[in-house]
Amino acid sequence: MFDKLKQLLNSKKELPWFKYYGKMPKRLKYFEGSLYEYMENTAIKYPNNCALEFFNKKMTYKRLLEEIDELALSLSNDGIKENDIVTICMANSPEAVVAFYAINKIGAISNIIHPLSSENEIKDFIQNTNSQIVFASDILYDSMINISKDIELKKVVICPLSNKMDTMHKILYNVFKSPKMVDMPDDFILYNDYLTISLDTFKTVHRNYDDDAVILYSGGTTGTPKGVVLSNLCFNSISLQYSYVIEAHPSDSILSYLPIFHGFGLCVAIHTPLTYGMRCVLDPKIDVKKINSILKKKKINFLPVIPALLNVMVKDKTLSKNAFSNLRYIVSGGDFLNIELKERAEKFVKNHGSSAKIIVGYGLTEAMAAVCASIEPNYKKKSVGVPLPDNRYKIVKVDTHIPCEPNEVGEICLTGPSLMSRYFKNDEETFKALQVHDDGLLWLHTGDLGYYGNDDVLYFETRKKRVIISNGFNIYPSYIEEVLNKHPYVETSIVVGQKDKDKAQVAKAVIVLKDEIEDSEKTKNEIKLYLKQSISKYAVPKIYEFTKELPKTKVGKVDFKALEK
Repeated sequence: MFDKLKQLLNSKKELPWFKYYGKMPKRLKYFEGSLYEYMENTAIKYPNNCALEFFNKKMTYKRLLEEIDELALSLSNDGIKENDIVTICMANSPEAVVAFYAINKIGAISNIIHPLSSENEIKDFIQNTNSQIVFASDILYDSMINISKDIELKKVVICPLSNKMDTMHKILYNVFKSPKMVDMPDDFILYNDYLTISLDTFKTVHRNYDDDAVILYSGGTTGTPKGVVLSNLCFNSISLQYSYVIEAHPSDSILSYLPIFHGFGLCVAIHTPLTYGMRCVLDPKIDVKKINSILKKKKINFLPVIPALLNVMVKDKTLSKNAFSNLRYIVSGGDFLNIELKERAEKFVKNHGSSAKIIVGYGLTEAMAAVCASIEPNYKKKSVGVPLPDNRYKIVKVDTHIPCEPNEVGEICLTGPSLMSRYFKNDEETFKALQVHDDGLLWLHTGDLGYYGNDDVLYFETRKKRVIISNGFNIYPSYIEEVLNKHPYVETSIVVGQKDKDKAQVAKAVIVLKDEIEDSEKTKNEIKLYLKQSISKYAVPKIYEFTKELPKTKVGKVDFKALEK
């Protein structure tokens, strides 16, 4: 794969979208080491800058490096070595960021799991990667107790969310929200007790740009969760590319509320700002009703956002005229941003003291979530922008390598330095997603449909695969149906998206029960409980409807559009 990448990076070919770049370089030279080493270079330059802020308590870059070193020593003392896989199942917190970099520092690989995944999913992801050490937020304590009964782990490191809060928030959390952790098993340990405080330092294990660094989870082309293996270069290339989009400065601040188990959140909202000396204001669970006041109070310059959150922000009527005077950049990702909401949001921030334009991004986990972006002042309405330096797109006829003509809808294919290495232990799906074309380059077949206009800008049309995007998270109906149809009450089922004023969409399950099963509230509750135990919490349908039969099209297929209406 990386031979193909070198071929791409060494290309001198002029590309039609270069005319939109302005001051942005056409090609970039990327850091050849690990993602930790890339961040470390910045931390050494700006030791006294604030790196992380969490509930009013700040951590400098100097302290960040020290704690990474302490955790790296602990992992090494536990026998973790190069290429071992360590699991992180945590909400956004300073400890999650420290674990992410400490694992990379010792040459190991982070296996990052959504903390709202079901216990069965978490267990499968840990077993499949043979992780022996798991970092988990305290809110998952009971789940980790259950999981540890079924699989053998060397250590479960529990990280209380209150650890690095200021005094007032710590008291409130411990009184009202902290889970009761009684009779902690011998293989469980609290994060602060796990840190190795020593005069020794852990010598960084040098890793190449093409070495595996992180596993994130995606539905890929089928909706069944798959581990996406990402290299150091995936993170470092996006960091360098986006620095030109947002004009990053060491004195800037960013609201890092997008979750670390999401590629957009981990790379654009954590790694990118930390490689430029910026301050990351972390939040484990953003209160959408308070986000505008947070932007004002914390003097945020850069906001990565999902469209569903923008939709809530613009409804706020309590703000002062200069509330957003510090806000310079907004980057939208995670879902398609329609032009009406984009224009409404830009007008909203302008009316509150900011000239920020909304940068529209496009990508997916398999390409590190941010491959294309709109570049002001050249934004084209309804587009998702142009490829960032060294990235390319092409449109092909579905299920072929045949290029489409301008304005002809086909499958979007991507290539560039942020492409995944593979799906973890899944060669079949890897070969479907990553394909070498006649030009000799390796292309990711995204499963998204779009076209390029006569202006050479990329336009997103729809998804080839069935997907519901709820609050920025991808929900794959086929996966839910596969689980749902195994329930003893269910004859068959279909899951569709239904509009929601806050989350854009929620999942709705339309179920045909077996003949002997009663259509009742009790039946519904049992099915819902079963799903809660089997799939991620965010994917559990919010709406349930029982029917005698599913509507069909004239050719006998399930009529999804009728169900959605």
